[in-house]
Amino acid sequence: MLHRLIILAASTLLIAAAPPPQDVPVPQPKPGQENSSPTQAPADNKKEAEQPSPPAENAVPKPAEKPEEKPEPAPEGDEAKPEQPKTDEEKKPQEPAREPVKPEDPEELKACLSQLRELGAEFKELPAIPREEDGCGIASPLELSTVIPGIKLEPEGTMRCEAALALARWAKDVVVPTAAIALPDKKVSAFGNASTYVCRNRNSAETGKISEHAKGSAVDIATLAFDKGEPLVMKPRGEDGTMEGAFQRTITTAACLFFKTVLSPGSDATHQDHLHLDVLERKGGYLYCR
Repeated sequence: MLHRLIILAASTLLIAAAPPPQDVPVPQPKPGQENSSPTQAPADNKKEAEQPSPPAENAVPKPAEKPEEKPEPAPEGDEAKPEQPKTDEEKKPQEPAREPVKPEDPEELKACLSQLRELGAEFKELPAIPREEDGCGIASPLELSTVIPGIKLEPEGTMRCEAALALARWAKDVVVPTAAIALPDKKVSAFGNASTYVCRNRNSAETGKISEHAKGSAVDIATLAFDKGEPLVMKPRGEDGTMEGAFQRTITTAACLFFKTVLSPGSDATHQDHLHLDVLERKGGYLYCR
């Protein structure tokens, strides 16, 4: 038994030590697989199967494009017109609404004319001045030539009775007695009329509110003439320490007792050389005096 085991071990050692055969037969490819690459290991084939091949570039689906929106048809009429750049005229601020000329109350007008005559004013009544399309005009105008006895309006001016009456009262109750104190050696003989009725905007501006001159409710005084000597020229006199300066400041300040608006010389850029007086009615009886 022992010798058999020795013989088996020796045979095994001889077989292991023998050289490998020189030519190992290579298996022939099957028909149709002559040009194919050598078969890969099963593990590699499995990995390739798990990795999907990228789709062709042209096969990639693109996101659906939204259909082009067609503009809605424009409404008919002016709104259908294409928007145009604004012109200079359109860029200007919108003009305030112009009120038509209001007729005078018959009873008030009768009383006004009666009081004006009692003060000694000289005037003549004129036909109505219709300018409703411009917001201008006077329903019952009169032409004033003498404010009160001894004081002329040069040249005569067209205005409403209310404005003429306020001017006459101011002349009688303020101008004449103040001149007698400040300038006792001479008397006021005339008011230099710079403007009464004229159809225009305030301060003669191209746009804006209409002037009280356009309604016959305003008077501009440029000078006060005397029976002797030089006239008093209306100009800023806030720092004038003479009697002329005191006289002008007194009569212009007191004018607001008779008029609703008083703009003294120097009150603003457009009132440097005259005294503006008007009878514009404001809410609550508010007065504007400068």
